[in-house]
Amino acid sequence: MENTIIIVPSEKDCQLENYYHIPSHDIFPFEEMENSWYVRSHRIYSLYLALQKKLKGIATLHALTRYIMPPEEFKKHIYFFKPGDNIKNPEKLFTFLGYERVFNVREGGQFSIRGSIIDFIGPDEVPTRFELFGEEIEEIRKFDPFTQKSVGKLEQALLLPAKEYVGEPVHETMIGKKYRGTILDYDIKLLITNKEDVIKEYVKKEREIRELIVSPELKREYVNNSGIEYHYILKHIDGSFKLPEKAPKKVSKAKREEQIAVPVISEEEFKIGDIVVHKHYGIAKFNGTRKVSKNNIEREYLILSFKDSTLYVPVERLDLVQKYIGTKESVTLDKLRKSTWKKRVRKARKEIEKTVKELLRLNALRNKTKGLSILGDPELEEEFAKTFPHIETEDQLKAIEEVLEDISSEKNMDRLLAGDAGYGKTEVAMRAAFRVTIGGKQVVMLVPTTVLARQHYENFKKRFSQFGLRVELFDSSLTPKQRKKVLTDTERGLVDVVIGTHGIIKSMKFADLGLIIIDEEQKFGVEQKETLKKARINVNVLSMSATPIPRTLHMALSGLKDMSVIKTPPFGRKKIQVFISNFDERIVRQAILREHNRGGQILYVHNRVYDIDSVATNLSKIVPEVSIGIAHGQMSKRTMEKTVENFYNGKIDVLVCTSIIENGIDIPNANTIIVDDAHRYGLSQLYQLRGRVGRSNKRAFAYFFYPSPRLSQVAFERLKAIKEIMGPGSGFQIALRDMEIRGIGNILGLEQHGFINDIGFHYYFEILEEVLNERRGVIKSKIDTELEGMQGSIVIPDNYVYDPVERMHLYRRIASAATIEEINDLAKELKDRFGELPQSVENLLKYTRMRILASKVNIEKINIKEGAIILKTKTKIEPNLPYIYNEKTEEYIIYCNEEDFLKFLFELYNKKGD
Repeated sequence: MENTIIIVPSEKDCQLENYYHIPSHDIFPFEEMENSWYVRSHRIYSLYLALQKKLKGIATLHALTRYIMPPEEFKKHIYFFKPGDNIKNPEKLFTFLGYERVFNVREGGQFSIRGSIIDFIGPDEVPTRFELFGEEIEEIRKFDPFTQKSVGKLEQALLLPAKEYVGEPVHETMIGKKYRGTILDYDIKLLITNKEDVIKEYVKKEREIRELIVSPELKREYVNNSGIEYHYILKHIDGSFKLPEKAPKKVSKAKREEQIAVPVISEEEFKIGDIVVHKHYGIAKFNGTRKVSKNNIEREYLILSFKDSTLYVPVERLDLVQKYIGTKESVTLDKLRKSTWKKRVRKARKEIEKTVKELLRLNALRNKTKGLSILGDPELEEEFAKTFPHIETEDQLKAIEEVLEDISSEKNMDRLLAGDAGYGKTEVAMRAAFRVTIGGKQVVMLVPTTVLARQHYENFKKRFSQFGLRVELFDSSLTPKQRKKVLTDTERGLVDVVIGTHGIIKSMKFADLGLIIIDEEQKFGVEQKETLKKARINVNVLSMSATPIPRTLHMALSGLKDMSVIKTPPFGRKKIQVFISNFDERIVRQAILREHNRGGQILYVHNRVYDIDSVATNLSKIVPEVSIGIAHGQMSKRTMEKTVENFYNGKIDVLVCTSIIENGIDIPNANTIIVDDAHRYGLSQLYQLRGRVGRSNKRAFAYFFYPSPRLSQVAFERLKAIKEIMGPGSGFQIALRDMEIRGIGNILGLEQHGFINDIGFHYYFEILEEVLNERRGVIKSKIDTELEGMQGSIVIPDNYVYDPVERMHLYRRIASAATIEEINDLAKELKDRFGELPQSVENLLKYTRMRILASKVNIEKINIKEGAIILKTKTKIEPNLPYIYNEKTEEYIIYCNEEDFLKFLFELYNKKGD
C-alpha cells in the first residue's frame, strides 16, 4: 500500500471516515504550554504509519508545512521490546523520548517506575506494563489505566517518542531548531481538495499567528524554524480529491486504542489541615501522619487534633476516619473527654429512622402497583443503538440494561440515573424512551429550561424520526395554534414523545403514558415535585441528575431507591486547561483564534444583560475574523432559540451569552469557554460553566477573567478551586466543596441538612445504610474487632509506594476490606502494580485477614502475646488448640503461634458458614 495524504482547507474538514487525522499544533509560538496529547500522538503515529507504508491521512496545509524529524532520525528512536530483552536505565530512555514521569500512568505520554514495574502509554495508545528482573524484561502486560490492574499479556511492545523531538527541549512550534525534515521525506502521495481554499486558509492562519508575535526578533525566529513555505508542498501535489458532500463525523482510529480519562483518585482522601470525623470520638483536624520505630518495628499513625487533646490512630484503622463534609464555617472540633459526639449521633440516628420509615412506605406502595411490563423489540432496539455515534462506556451499558429490565418487569420503574455533566445520561434515557414508544406507549420528558428542551428535542427527533416515531416540543416558544395542535395530537395518541418544561404536567393529557423522564428534578418547585411523586406510583419514571452521587450514598440506598450511577467519562474525554487572570484583550483574541483555527467554537459568558450587546460589539473589534451571536433570557424566545440553534449547527463561531448555558447545553465542537467577571459566580456555577466544554477528544480551554487586581479572599479561593479540582468525576468534589448536599437530599426526599452537618456526610449515610439493613432484616457484619500486640512492622514502605496520596488510598482500601477475597485481590493487585510484597506489607495483610475472620465469628478483641493469644468473645467456642477459658472476663487464652491461630480462625469461620 502506498502512503496517501488528502490536503483540506481547515481542521473542520478533517473529519473523514477511514482517514487518519494529522492535526496542526494547538499551541502558539513561544507559548508556555505543550501541544495536547491528541496532537502529539497523532503527528508521531502518522510518521510511524508512513514508515510502514500504511498511512492514509488527512491534514491541512499548515499541519504539513511544519518541520518534523527526518525518517533516518525517527527510525533511531523506534523500539520494539519482547520478554527476555534488556532495558538499560529506563528513566533516562523515557525522559529522552519526551515522556513525563508520574506515579500512576493515566494518560498518553506518561511513564512510571515503581520498583521492578514500568508502565507507559505511547502514541499507539496501548497501556503497557513491563515487569523486570534486574534489567531483563520478564513479562509484558497490558493494563487498564482506570483500575491500574493488568488485563492480559502482550508478546511485544512498541515504544515511540512522546514528542516530535527527542533529547534537549525545544518549543514544539520551533522543531526547525533541531530538525529540518518535512513530510515530503516520507514518500507520500499528496492529493488536494480545493487549492484556492487550502491556500486562503493557510495564509489566514499564518497571518494570525505572526500577528500575535510582537517582537520582530521572535517573529524572525518563528519564520526560520517553524516550517517550510507552503509552495514547496504544492509543487509535489499528485492529484485532486473530492470530499463527500457530508463527511461522516466518526474519525477513523487507525487501529489505535482510545484511552478513557480517569476519575480523580477518591472523594474520601484528606490532606493536612482537613476536618475529619472519627466514628468513635467525633470531629477533629487531620495533622498528617507519623511513623514510629521501636526495636526495629515500624508503625504508622494518623495524627488527629481534637479541641482538648491529640489522638494517634494506627493506619490499619483508617476505616474509622473519614473526611468531614458539611458546612465547615459552623463546625467546631469535639472534645475527647466529653460525650457530646455520642449524643449527636443518637439524635441523627432517630431522625434517620423516621426518614427510612417514609421511604419504605412509598416503596411498598409502588411495589403493590402492577407494572406496565413493556417488552420491546430486540431487533429494532439493536438498530436504534447503532444510530448512537459514540462508543458506550461500561457504566452506560449497565445503566441501559438496568433501565430496560425495569421497564419490562412486573413493577413500575422509579429509577434515579446519576452522573457528572456530559457522561451520557441522555443516551440511557433515549434507549428507555425508544423501548416504551415501540411498545405502543407515550413518553414525556421534563427539563428545567426551554433552551435545554429545544436541544433534547432536536437530538430525539434526529434519532427517532428514522423509525417513524413522532417527537414534539411543548414550551413557551410555540404559538397558541402550535401548542393546541401538540396537546390535541398527544391526547389522541398521535405523538410518541413530548419534550418540554414543567408546564407540561398541568396542560397535557396523554392517550397512553408509559414513561416520564425528569432531567434535574431537584431544580423543580415543591408543587411540581408533589405531582411527580403521585405519578411515580402508576407509571415508569426515570429521573436524571448531574448532582454526583457518592459511593456511600449509592450503597446506602441500594435495594430501596433503584439507582444507576455513571462514573466513567466517555472515551477520549480530556482534562480542561484552566486559565485565571485579569481581563486582557490579547489573551481573549489568542484564545478565540486558537479555537477557531482548529475548527472549533467558543462560548463567551457575560452575565449582565444590560451591556451584553456592547460586550459583543467590543469582541467583534478584538476578533473581526469570527462570526458572533448573542443569547440571553430576556430576548424573545424565538430569537434566542434560533441563535442557539445556529451555534449548535456551526453557523456561529462565538456565542456571547449569559449563564443560561450553565444548564446542560451540549455542543461537542465548543471547546473553549471564556467567562468574564468570574468572581461573581458560586463554585458550582463555575463548575457547570467549565463543564460546557471538553466534551470531545480535543483539549478544552476555560478562561476565567476578573476585572481588577484586587480580589476578595473568598472569590480567590473559589477560582483557585476550579483550577485545582480537575479530571472527570471531579464534580463530586466540587459539589462537596460548595455544599450542594441539599441537592442530593432533595432527590431522595431527605431534608436532613442539619444532621448531615452535625456528624458529617459520610457517617450520616453509613448510619442510613445500617438503619435500612435493620429494617429489612439484613445482618451486615461490621469489621470492628480490636487487635493488639501485633508483631513486626506493619507499614507500606515509602520505597514500595512512594506517592503519599496513593499510600493513604491503599491503607484505606485495606482497612475497609470486609472479606478475605478482597484482601487476596488486593495482594494480587499490589504485586501486579508494585512488584513483590515487602514483609511489612505481608504483615499488614495478615493482620487484616485476622481481624476480618475474627469479626465474622464474633470475636471482639484479640491480644497477641509471646507464645499465647488472648481473645474476648461472648460466643462459646471450642478451640482445637491448648487453651484456658476465664469465665469472669469472658476471655480465652490460646497457646499457639499466629499461623496456627489464623488456621483455627479459618476453620471456625468455615464451620459458621456451614
